[in-house]
Amino acid sequence: MSKTMLVCVLVLLTFSFIKCKKPKPNVATTKDISSTTTVTPTSKEQDERNIIYMTDIMKDCNETFRIEMSYLEQLNNSGSFPDETDRTPKCYIRCVLETSGVATEDGQFDPALAALLVADVRGGGDTNELEEFATRCSERKETCKCERSYQFIKCLMEKEVEKFEKSK
Repeated sequence: MSKTMLVCVLVLLTFSFIKCKKPKPNVATTKDISSTTTVTPTSKEQDERNIIYMTDIMKDCNETFRIEMSYLEQLNNSGSFPDETDRTPKCYIRCVLETSGVATEDGQFDPALAALLVADVRGGGDTNELEEFATRCSERKETCKCERSYQFIKCLMEKEVEKFEKSK
C-alpha cells in the first residue's frame, strides 16, 4: 500500500511541475449591482484547481513533447527515465518546469517555488527541507535546457525517493 501511495504522490509531484499557461488567479471576484464580493477558495478547492491546472499543463506539454506514461512512472519510482538518451521526455520536463514558473527560459530554477509545489502535491511537508534539496539540485552545469531541467527533476526525485525509502 505504501509503495502504491509513493507512486501516486510521485506522479502528482511530476505533474505539479507542468504549467504551459499563466496561472489562474486564486481569488474569484463576483460583481453585484450594490457591492463587490471577494471569495477566497478553501484549501480543498485550491488543491482541486491545482490538479486540474496541472493536468492542463501536462496535456499542453505532451502535445509538443510526447512522453509515454511508463517514463513518468519510472521517474516516480526511481527518480530517472528508463532511456536517458531520449531527448523528448527531457524537453517535456523543461516545458512543465518553465510553464509552472519553476524554471525560467534562461534555465534558472526557483527552489522555493519547487519546494512549495512539491509540498502542495504531497499534502504538506517540510518546505524548508524540500527547498534545501531543490537549491542543491538547482546548481546545474548542463547547457542544454532540456537536459538541465531533467537533471534538476532527477536530482530532486532521487532525493525524495531516498527519503521515502529511509522512512520505511
